[in-house]
Amino acid sequence: MTDPFHEHGIWSFWLTADLPVLQFVANLNCVLNVSYMPPPFAARPQGGRVMVRINPRYEHQEAWLWIYEQLELESRQVELSDTWEMALEDACSLGNDDDDLDD
Repeated sequence: MTDPFHEHGIWSFWLTADLPVLQFVANLNCVLNVSYMPPPFAARPQGGRVMVRINPRYEHQEAWLWIYEQLELESRQVELSDTWEMALEDACSLGNDDDDLDD
C-alpha cells in the first residue's frame, strides 16, 4: 500500500493484495473506485495491483490511515493457546470423517 497521491483532483494510492482483500477495499464507503490494471502481457498477470481512489467526501489522509489500520488488524497472526489449537485440529479431523460418510 503506497502513500496517497493527488492525481486529476482525486486522492489515490496503489494497493497490492489478494483478491478477497481487494474486494473488501473496493466495497468500503470511503473508496470511490478501484482500477484493476490490465497486465502488460497476457501471460504475465499483475498479481493483484490496483489503484484505489479515495471518495472526495472523506478527508484523504484519514481515509487512507483507516484503510491501512483495518488491513493491518485483519492480517495479524493470532497466537492461540494449545487448547484452542487442539480443538481446531479435532474439529477439522471430524469434518474430514464426515466427508467419508457421503461416499
